[in-house]
Amino acid sequence: MKKKWVSLCVAALFSTIGQHALAATEPKAQFNWRAAPSEEQVATLTLRDAILRAFARNPKISEAAAQIRVGEADLDAAKSAWYPQLSLQASGGRSHQTDSSGSLNNSGSGGITLSQLLYDFGRTGGAIDEQHKLSEAYRYALYDTMTTVAQDTLQAYLSVKRYRALVEASRNNVASLLRVKEIAKMRADAGLSSQSDVLQAETRIAGMHATLEQYRAGERTAQAQLTVLTGVVAGDLPELPQSLLNQQVTLDKIAYEKSAAVRSAQAKQEAALERVHQAASNHWPTLKVQAGRTRYQNSRQSYWDDELQLQVEAPLYQGGLVSAKTRAAEGDREAAVAAIQQSKLDINQHASTAYADMIGAQQRQTAGEQQLGSADHTRAVYADEYKLNKRSLNDLLSVEQDVFQADSSRLTALYDGWDATVRYAAAVDNLLDIMGIDREASSGQTLPSL
Repeated sequence: MKKKWVSLCVAALFSTIGQHALAATEPKAQFNWRAAPSEEQVATLTLRDAILRAFARNPKISEAAAQIRVGEADLDAAKSAWYPQLSLQASGGRSHQTDSSGSLNNSGSGGITLSQLLYDFGRTGGAIDEQHKLSEAYRYALYDTMTTVAQDTLQAYLSVKRYRALVEASRNNVASLLRVKEIAKMRADAGLSSQSDVLQAETRIAGMHATLEQYRAGERTAQAQLTVLTGVVAGDLPELPQSLLNQQVTLDKIAYEKSAAVRSAQAKQEAALERVHQAASNHWPTLKVQAGRTRYQNSRQSYWDDELQLQVEAPLYQGGLVSAKTRAAEGDREAAVAAIQQSKLDINQHASTAYADMIGAQQRQTAGEQQLGSADHTRAVYADEYKLNKRSLNDLLSVEQDVFQADSSRLTALYDGWDATVRYAAAVDNLLDIMGIDREASSGQTLPSL
């Protein structure tokens, strides 16, 4: 017996060593969790492609899609209560039964049981309806997340375009100041003015170069943000779609019922109402039919125990558990109703703010264009008068500053208007529709792809 025990121990030891050796020879999966998401270089990145790439890259989209699959599984679990429940059971050990005919000692038993739910006064049906509503809430939450990601991507895209436009305006001003310097140098060489004019022009050019580098730094920061969102380093960003500017703005008739955020909150409120009904139905009994066949084994003989029963389970007293659950469910429903109102309030606030910013940006852009036209004309006149010694260099440099300020103000107002338009479209949940991205056909496991 001792030799047999030693042999078993040795065999187990060699088996363990063999398993470790096999595990050591198997290739291990390489995963560097420290590595940043990959990036690629493309020549052109359209706005729609940027949004779709952000969808594929953003983990919030994947999380919302995974939540939809969780809801589908919970729905299947709720439906399973209506299906027959089949189970096996077995036991070993002594059991003692006593009745009027005597006693019986059993050493083991085994059997099978089949049960079918007949009616539970709406508990199972309410659980299924609740999961249906929650599945809708998860789907609309995905739509709302898609809008948020699209808005972030659009704003990053606009930020890159803004800084590139400001960089171009700065370069144009530097070129104009260089022409002023050449005129000043020609006049100084001809003895019509002093070299201080040339130095003064160089100082203004140096200051403009500093402004140019500041805008370049802003462009690099905006480009980095867009790259993080899309995974793409783009050389060219095409012009923005005019459809964003052509959307209907109606603050007094916002279609709240079309908002994904509102519909998600509404679906959660309906799910909470189903939980209220489920909690209240726990006061009522459960009806089911159960059939089983069990075999008992003892020292003298073996026998079968067959059953076919209609079972009624009715709670009589549970210490107030049912009433407490009902009150809790009613509280959840009231909170869900408040969430609907909060969603509407957020939409109204964001839409109103975006509309006010939109109007303000349009007026500032118009004023900037008028100022630019006037300053550009004044610059041409001052340049001619400076050549004729009727204007000082300070006048010419001052009007150059006016031209740049008007141009930069116009560009800032232009992109502020674009940004406000994007925020309004996102607030009223119309952004992806304008971009031609169909969320209804891209829910759950199927997301937009390039």
